[in-house]
Amino acid sequence: MAIREAKYSDLREMAEAAAAAFKDEELFGELMHPRRKEYPQDFVAYFERRFLRHWNDPNCHLVVGLDKTTGKVVGCAQWERQGVQPASWIGSIMQSTSRAYLQSLDYLWPNRAADPDKINILDETFPLFAHHWTESRRQNWYLEFLCTHPGYQGQGLGKELVLWGVNRAKEDKICASVISAAGKEAFYGRYGFVEVGRANVGRLGACGIRGGAILFCEGHLST
Repeated sequence: MAIREAKYSDLREMAEAAAAAFKDEELFGELMHPRRKEYPQDFVAYFERRFLRHWNDPNCHLVVGLDKTTGKVVGCAQWERQGVQPASWIGSIMQSTSRAYLQSLDYLWPNRAADPDKINILDETFPLFAHHWTESRRQNWYLEFLCTHPGYQGQGLGKELVLWGVNRAKEDKICASVISAAGKEAFYGRYGFVEVGRANVGRLGACGIRGGAILFCEGHLST
């Protein structure tokens, strides 16, 4: 598998890969989008807008994995360099414009696949575990999102997308972090991530979410 930073023209294929990967996943799929099978295109559009929301953020890096034969996007990662200076005034204007555009899309074409009461549950719960990203961990490379299309899983693409950010964390001499989906903790453990806390608290815990291990990769900082 080949990886590279995403192009604007990749957004739809990124969203399609994400929707396929998370179709039966407990958080993005079952909890946040209970009607995803009834409105599959709305489910795809959710991920496309999610990626677009961060497109003009200079601290956000969208990385895609490609089928070497067809060049089709079959997986992606969203890495964020946290704890650095905010965007320039030009960048801030571009981000504000993007937010306004996406708000208009959400108003004109609402997400029919979603449960309106649950769609923002992760953001609403974040203050309960935000303390894990303070002090020496404030500056970090955070893996906000990772997916591989089910037809391409097990071929090493996830590893490449994870190492893209881990290697940058090592270059910058800071840690990397991720909130793991259920059952993926051992996968991240192969690349130096260790659990330090849980994100499935508050409403997430009350809804029965099993995933949510907060993992940091920081062993390289002591060598």
